[in-house]
Amino acid sequence: MRDLHSNLQMVQSLDPAVTLTDRMGAPIDRQGYESVEHLVLVGTSGDALSPTLSLSLRLDESEDGSSWAPVGNDSDVVGGPVDPGGLFAVIDNVAADGGTYAIGYIGNARYSRVAVLLDGVHATGTPVGAVSLLSHGTLKPHT
Repeated sequence: MRDLHSNLQMVQSLDPAVTLTDRMGAPIDRQGYESVEHLVLVGTSGDALSPTLSLSLRLDESEDGSSWAPVGNDSDVVGGPVDPGGLFAVIDNVAADGGTYAIGYIGNARYSRVAVLLDGVHATGTPVGAVSLLSHGTLKPHT
């Protein structure tokens, strides 16, 4: 099939919610798919973001869906770079919130997820949600 709709499987990986503490996205199982793209939607923060009051987005991988490690290799991602700790975005100023951040995982682990990490004390919070798109599946259509 040539249309995009029949070639993608969409999974909500992080419920949209005002974020006041660290949050780990749901494990995304890549079995039956060759690629996954994680999309993180960040709303306008109620806090005055700064280098000491920030949100970071990290990509994690796992062989079993329970033991996780940060993806610290640029060769395992598309749309990077990632730092050695797996961070692919740091939102530390007002100009950086209210955006969409994307990272593709092409490493060898079966599972991946996005983590939202907070630095500093967030009093009001920031709305954050995430979806993951699975593609290049062995069976089509996916919907």
